[in-house]
This record gives sequence, structure tokens and C-alpha cells, in this order.
Amino acid sequence: RLYRDLVKQARTPLFYRELGVPDTPEGRFEMVGLHAALVARRLRSAGAPGRALAQELFDLMFADVDESLRHIGVGDLSVGKHVKRLAGNFHARLLALDAALEAEPRAPLAAMLRTNVYHGGRAPSPHQLDGLVSYLLAAAAALRAHATGRLLAGDIDWAPPEASRQSSNPLREHE
Repeated sequence: RLYRDLVKQARTPLFYRELGVPDTPEGRFEMVGLHAALVARRLRSAGAPGRALAQELFDLMFADVDESLRHIGVGDLSVGKHVKRLAGNFHARLLALDAALEAEPRAPLAAMLRTNVYHGGRAPSPHQLDGLVSYLLAAAAALRAHATGRLLAGDIDWAPPEASRQSSNPLREHE
């Protein structure tokens, strides 16, 4: 349930339509990875049960990646190589996200997103990049405040990405 809910959140159309995340398999993987990293980061603070659940989440995510690669036609012999590369990328993103969320100001997070999430797509506008940074900061804060028992039970409440936008954010101009 936890994985299903984070995938659903990562596929929120606003990320792709308004925040400029490339609507490609790579862009979708990056968004799922960011959400999984946020959850894993929070689960690590929940002791041994949290670390065990984070490992289950990781295993499920990469079983899903394996199946998805097979569905899009990646040959059986190369699926393992792709999954291994993506798992390495995910681990690197998790470390980068940890470092960026701990840093002030938000520049390291913006640079990490520009390099990874927006890679291969159109360069995001400053407003799009700021919108995704704001969302991730709000999501990380909400996860820190989330009851550990509920999270360990697979129950998570994601804030809508719109909630992270402030009234001074130019993304609201067209609403």
C-alpha cells in the first residue's frame, strides 16, 4: 500500500504539466525515486522496523522496475543490467537528497533536481524548479511530522503538490 500510494503521488499530473518534469519513463522513474527516497529517509528514523520496511519498499520498487522494463520491451538478458544501473542511480539520489534537504539555502536541492529529474528534458523555468523544490521540502516536513505507527502500517497522507505553492509563486498566475 505504501508503494502504491507513493507511485500514485509521483504520477500527479501537475509535476509533468506545470512543473516541467519530463513525462518520459526516465522522468516518471525519477519522481517515483524521489518519493521513495523521502519515505525511506523517514523510515530510517523509525528504528529497526522502519529500516526493514524501507528495504521492503526498495525491493518492491525494483521488482516493479524490472517488470516495467520487460513490458516496454527491454530484452530479458539486459533487464538485470538496467535494474542494477537504476538501483545505483537511486542510491546516489537518496544520498544526494539527504545532503540537499539538510543544506541551507535550497540551492543544492535545486541543482540536484536540475541534474537528475530534468535531465534529458527541456530545462525547467526558475518557477518550475522552485515549485518542485518547495513541494519536496513540504513533503519532507510532512513526513517528519507523520505518525510513525501509521507510516509503519503503510498509511501515508501526501499533501497535494499545489499545497506547496505560495501565493507569490508565479505558477499560480494562470489559476
